[in-house]
Amino acid sequence: MVLSALCEPLPFHRRDAGRRGYGRRALLGLEIERRRRAVYCPTAADPLSPRTRIADTCADLPAGVVVGGWAAAWLHLIAAEGASGSRGEELTEYFSGRAADGTLQQLLLCAPPRARLGARPGVRVFRSTVPESERAESTSGPLTSPVRTAFDLARLGPWEDAVIALDLLRSGLGLDLESLQELCRERRGWRGVAQVRRALSASEPGVESPQRARLRLTWMSTGLPRPRCNVLVGTLGGDVVARVDLIDGRAGVVGEYDGAVHSSSRARQSDAAGQERLEDVGLVVVRATADDLRTRADRLRWGHRLVGAYRRASERSASTRRWRILAETEGPVRDSCRVGPPHSRAF
Repeated sequence: MVLSALCEPLPFHRRDAGRRGYGRRALLGLEIERRRRAVYCPTAADPLSPRTRIADTCADLPAGVVVGGWAAAWLHLIAAEGASGSRGEELTEYFSGRAADGTLQQLLLCAPPRARLGARPGVRVFRSTVPESERAESTSGPLTSPVRTAFDLARLGPWEDAVIALDLLRSGLGLDLESLQELCRERRGWRGVAQVRRALSASEPGVESPQRARLRLTWMSTGLPRPRCNVLVGTLGGDVVARVDLIDGRAGVVGEYDGAVHSSSRARQSDAAGQERLEDVGLVVVRATADDLRTRADRLRWGHRLVGAYRRASERSASTRRWRILAETEGPVRDSCRVGPPHSRAF
């Protein structure tokens, strides 16, 4: 498949100068910067944007070398219809090549063992052959397919990042889980495949932001029953009450994440009204912000608040339960306990 064109000043190879509208004299002018031996870049280009970084890396790639990791995920999400709106922006921002602290992440290149590719700043060369069946095409060059992208992100990164990547790619791309599971079986001897399997077991559909994925993992780390994500709650009569981020349907406990969009007075008013409606039908709500997920100590404190919510829910009589789930995301009810990385601790 071919991804949509990227319309902004981007790095290019000298052989493509004419097609980009640059003559020989222009390449020597002040508006063009020479990046490498045959790679040039308009000075108007943003050197920190994902588009510029990807185009710069791809301008002179040897045959067989494929873009992977966050860059491939970003390109696929940009091309997907679901990448529009605030939710789509959150997904693409997560895969934009910037870490949470603002530092730039290395761009992953999957290269055959014998490909001649020297070290480049900001680039990680991973010696791994990508067959044609696991490739896609973009205007910048070849990249890993959505399934191979998810496979590599889940096996090469830390545990939490692996689960978040799968959550977001399922939400943004409708990731084919059967194909990913099949790839795990075919490559069972490859590095990190065991982590991919564990991350798949911990992943959920309907997770629309990285912070909501982190909140879900924090919930799961307590050892309490596994919550469902992004479901519609209504009254016993079928009237809609609210769509909630996380819910344990048996206990009657809801987890809600309040991001930056919730900081305005109008948003806080709406959140308060929504929480009142949920509590009126018998649910116990525990909210979280970015500060609750910032450090391990913050997450421990939020986990203790969640335990308190379970205790309060257990003390309520059955007559207060006046709600039911109206709509759910894919998959059956899961009441298993925590699924997490090796050696993780419950509260």
